[in-house]
Amino acid sequence: MILLSSHIQSLGAPSAADLNWSGHLMQQISSRFELKDGPEFPCVFAQNAHQRGNILCLPIPFQSDLGTYRFEVLFEGLKAYLKAESQWDGSVNTARPLLVLFQPMEHLSTTKDYERIFVEALQYLIDNDQVPWVNGTPTKPEQEYWSMCFDGQQLFINVSHPQNVNRLSRNLCNAMVLVINPRERFDVVAGAHKRGYAVREKIRKNIDLYDRISHSPLLGHYQAGDLEWPQYMLPDNNEAPPMRCPLKFR
Repeated sequence: MILLSSHIQSLGAPSAADLNWSGHLMQQISSRFELKDGPEFPCVFAQNAHQRGNILCLPIPFQSDLGTYRFEVLFEGLKAYLKAESQWDGSVNTARPLLVLFQPMEHLSTTKDYERIFVEALQYLIDNDQVPWVNGTPTKPEQEYWSMCFDGQQLFINVSHPQNVNRLSRNLCNAMVLVINPRERFDVVAGAHKRGYAVREKIRKNIDLYDRISHSPLLGHYQAGDLEWPQYMLPDNNEAPPMRCPLKFR
């Protein structure tokens, strides 16, 4: 796992030496892939990225005097990540996911807290993005083929947090984590083709073995018109409705 700290330092945030909390989180995340007993982590792509040292981590510090996270670090770090990954060669062995680690804070530890932080983070990206929304992508999350966009690219995001006690595959460590990939990669490695459907089915079977509940009925397939927003932050049970999307688009 690779810690991206240069963007933090350039923005006047603490140096890497002051980010001990992120090192602890990275160790916790690695341990999810290194269990000797029990089922393996469900996502075969995440397993592969971890084995090859291709997971990138961007820590987001909390600024106590302002009572908020340094979302500008997310903004600049995500821009740099997308620029670097724009040269991806199409091989699953070189795909590098970005894990955005939010500094754990004792007063921010409920599911509602994590939902609010997630929305604030995405709203910051939307409000400050200088690149037009990807052409042809709706700006209504309740509409088919909507996707979060930033810096001219569609993204797929899944949210991990410690309050997921049943959905263990969405509980990577003792903090909220956004797992971000350019969405087009899923069209390549798990798209609307025979191999893609087989990979998705395998991952969902793995989830059923790994989690304490079966995979979420909200999981779908973008190219089939299934909605993306409900898949970003899954409830911790299979009966709860998906999180409402309060994002505001320009």
